[in-house]
Formats: sequence, C-alpha cells, structure tokens
Amino acid sequence: MNEKCKGVLKTFRERAGYTQEEAACELCLSVHTLSNYESYSLEVRKHLPPEETVLKMAELYQSDYMKILFLNETNLIFRSIFSNVELLDLPTAFIKFQSETEEVHELENRMRKVILDNRIDDHELEVSGLFLKELMESAMSSLSLAFSTIEKTPVKKQHKTKKLHFKSGMIMNERRSASYEGERLYARG
Repeated sequence: MNEKCKGVLKTFRERAGYTQEEAACELCLSVHTLSNYESYSLEVRKHLPPEETVLKMAELYQSDYMKILFLNETNLIFRSIFSNVELLDLPTAFIKFQSETEEVHELENRMRKVILDNRIDDHELEVSGLFLKELMESAMSSLSLAFSTIEKTPVKKQHKTKKLHFKSGMIMNERRSASYEGERLYARG
C-alpha cells in the first residue's frame, strides 16, 4: 500500500488488540496467510486479500475506516471519488466539517432559485456547478469527521468462542486441524 496506508491491515489488527495468531484464528486463516495479506502492497500486487476477508477483518477490528482505506488502495474509481476522505484529529475534522457545511448553506438560496423549475439551464450552470462542488466537499468532510470520530473511539476486543474438540493430541475447529505441536493435519473423509 502507499506510504499513507502502508500496513493498514496490520495497524488495525494491532489497534484492536489482536496478535496475528489470535486474528488468524478468529478469521479462520492460517497465520502465514494473514501475514501475507498484511504485507500486501499496490506496487508488488501480491497477496491481495479477498473482499470477504477484508469485511471480516473490518468487523473483527471494528473499523469501517479500514474498508475505505482498502478500497482507496485497490479501486481506482473509488480513489478518484473519495480521495479526500482522511482521518484527522477531531478538532480539525469538526472545524473542516463546519466550514464546508457553511459554504453549502451560503449557496442554498441561489441554488433554490435554480432548481425551482426542476431543470438547470445554461445560464444556471455556474451556480449549480459551484453548489455541487461545495456539496461534495461537505460530504467528504462529513465522512472524514465520522471516520475520525469512529477511529478515536476505543475498541473493545470481542473474542468469539470457537468450538474446540479434543481428540488424542489434536485441537480441531471448523476449518482446520492441528496437533498440539502445531503440525497441520488433514481431515479424513
């Protein structure tokens, strides 16, 4: 991932208080696979986690912002639209939100006159274009404030208990079996 987002999956895992082993178990992945996903880079384009896995990670790590960063890194269309959504310190995010919202309010009366006939004529393009620009900036600042607030809210680690079955030196869960020594065993069918 780029420098701004480098190691984002690892960062969010650590922020949520999970070791790689704990997270891998919760996500039903091997530690090696999780490590590969956490080392994903846009430059190398190796080890891109499937979207379903990213959604599971975001749920486990309690971070919707991780989804935004992931999409920003892996989807050019998303990046072109949402490149201005960023985490900020809360006072800055709030002030930016207020400023952008005020700019929209200042244009409301002019825009109201434009849309009364339910169309935008050639002579109204400048006003509608300016309103749309300010509206989009306001939307991005709203998302920045929302995600900045979410990311400043403490995360409570929520372990889901998996059913473990003990059989003569083996621990088994729904996805894989391993001996106590950590050797991988294959299910017998």
